[in-house]
Amino acid sequence: MEGITKEAPWEKLKGQIFLGDKGFIEECKRIVDGSADLEEIPRLQRYAERPALVELLDEEKQQDKVQRDRAIYRAHVTYGYSLKEIADHLGVHYTTVSKVISKDKQN
Repeated sequence: MEGITKEAPWEKLKGQIFLGDKGFIEECKRIVDGSADLEEIPRLQRYAERPALVELLDEEKQQDKVQRDRAIYRAHVTYGYSLKEIADHLGVHYTTVSKVISKDKQN
């Protein structure tokens, strides 16, 4: 009966499946290492504790174009952000982001 009056935990879920602090999520990630490469696992669950785009693409940190391009590449390749998500955050077209990522792959 105690639980009936408590707040539902669903709003506190991270990545649709984790209910716990950052340390708990990191431990779970360590146990299932490599799951970020599994296409069967939804992106939201694979990257449950990824940094926000605002952290990755903070304009103050990205003072030159090379740094910005590397941050865009890392956001897409390492943290699984879609081209559209990155483009919307930066206020550019997704093809612009695609060109940045393609150029960075060649380097």
